[in-house]
Amino acid sequence: MKKMIYIVLAIIIIVGAVIIGTMGLEADITYRKNIRIDVYLGKEFDNNDIRLIAKGIFKDDDISVQQIELFGDMVSITVGQEHKEDIDSLVEALKSALEEKYDIEIGESDMQVVYNPKVRLSSIITPYIIPVGIATIIILIYVAIMYRKLGVLKVLGNYIIWLLASELTFLSIFAIARIPINRLVIPFGLLIYVVVVTILTAINEKKRKNILVQESK
Repeated sequence: MKKMIYIVLAIIIIVGAVIIGTMGLEADITYRKNIRIDVYLGKEFDNNDIRLIAKGIFKDDDISVQQIELFGDMVSITVGQEHKEDIDSLVEALKSALEEKYDIEIGESDMQVVYNPKVRLSSIITPYIIPVGIATIIILIYVAIMYRKLGVLKVLGNYIIWLLASELTFLSIFAIARIPINRLVIPFGLLIYVVVVTILTAINEKKRKNILVQESK
């Protein structure tokens, strides 16, 4: 059973690596070249209502809608730059639809159109490399001392292999399934990291206690 799991994980990682190397990862709309339209509405609104209006105008399902400003009276609508050629007419249609929906008048100063360049996905991970690296070194030092009776190299090897395998599998699944990389990827990746460390530590702790029991006899 273990051998089969290892084979499956290896296949997933290899296929994922090939896809990432040839096609790259799929990026969320906020990380691709996009057009962000900031609109001051002056009143509270529901994101779903804005999304429906935007989808009807841009004829696109890949749209991001976010509430901004402290008082929740401003919205940011992000669409792909494939709408660039018709953006003036589309923004005007969006303005009219919002005015009708919320019974307001939107002035020129209440709308801002921003063209954003593509964000390198590596820049999302970079801020976490040093903190995670330091945490990993501390964990490895701890387990090397705590579980030395289980074999230092064996314990360290298990932690390093499983941490790498779990994160690479996670990333490979995104690549294979073409799931867009978004702001939730890092939190989920960190969660997987914590879960793997917790499971390995629990297993090693159980083995250590068994050794102590045997030595006490």
